[in-house]
Amino acid sequence: MLAPGIVATMPAAGRGSTWLYSALQRSIQQQAHVTTPDPSKISTCSLESVQLHVGDRLQLELLTDSTRSHYYTTLIGYVSGHSVLMRTPQVQSLPIPVREGEPVLVRTFSGRHAYTFESTVDRVCRTPYPYLHLAYPAQVQQTLIRGALRVRVNLTATALNAATQGEALPSALTIADLSISGALLEAEKSLGEVGETLELAFKFLVQPNNYEVKLATPVKIQSVRKTRRERRLDEVFTHGVRFAKLRSTEGLLLQSYIQQVLLDDRTRVV
Repeated sequence: MLAPGIVATMPAAGRGSTWLYSALQRSIQQQAHVTTPDPSKISTCSLESVQLHVGDRLQLELLTDSTRSHYYTTLIGYVSGHSVLMRTPQVQSLPIPVREGEPVLVRTFSGRHAYTFESTVDRVCRTPYPYLHLAYPAQVQQTLIRGALRVRVNLTATALNAATQGEALPSALTIADLSISGALLEAEKSLGEVGETLELAFKFLVQPNNYEVKLATPVKIQSVRKTRRERRLDEVFTHGVRFAKLRSTEGLLLQSYIQQVLLDDRTRVV
């Protein structure tokens, strides 16, 4: 059962829900400030040195696909120098079509590094369940992520100042960036003063099966500024907030979402 204040809307029980639980338990709770990859922080390593674990999340990109779609899947395992095994990504509960010999790009995130490697599909297996054999990569590109994982988002949310609870309605706002420790909120009016507490509510989707997570948690205001929006003439109030009582389950779900954003696009940074 999830902690109070958090709701996950999931499909019927099955392998998907088991995957979510185990993947979130393995999620690393480091805090990072993500920046655009610096060439000086890019290097190469072996797949063994990445120290991936069974069930770790991977992002698969089919290089012959004109849409260059990204698919989420999980690692089954690997045999050093021979093969990498992963579940065939699914869309609407059906495995995506993959051809043997097809070139692919694989991305993952672990610790303070983002990893990428190219490979080809050696074998497409359909029994006892859909999975893929990829050619073992000669090398893996690793990019150092410095600081706490903080990414640019555009999430709709509401907030209610605890001091006015019962006297006012929640204010609509946008979460402009997000980390495991806090967020930057944009609103048309000031939500409160530095040091005051807000009740923040928002939702997000966790891949690979579009689990909708509804999060309601108290946050403490760290800063308030009136600024002009990028490429727009109107002004907004920005509020830097820190999560005050984020439960472990909430932190794991939030970390999973932030890693997902990083895998999708490393340029979505603060």
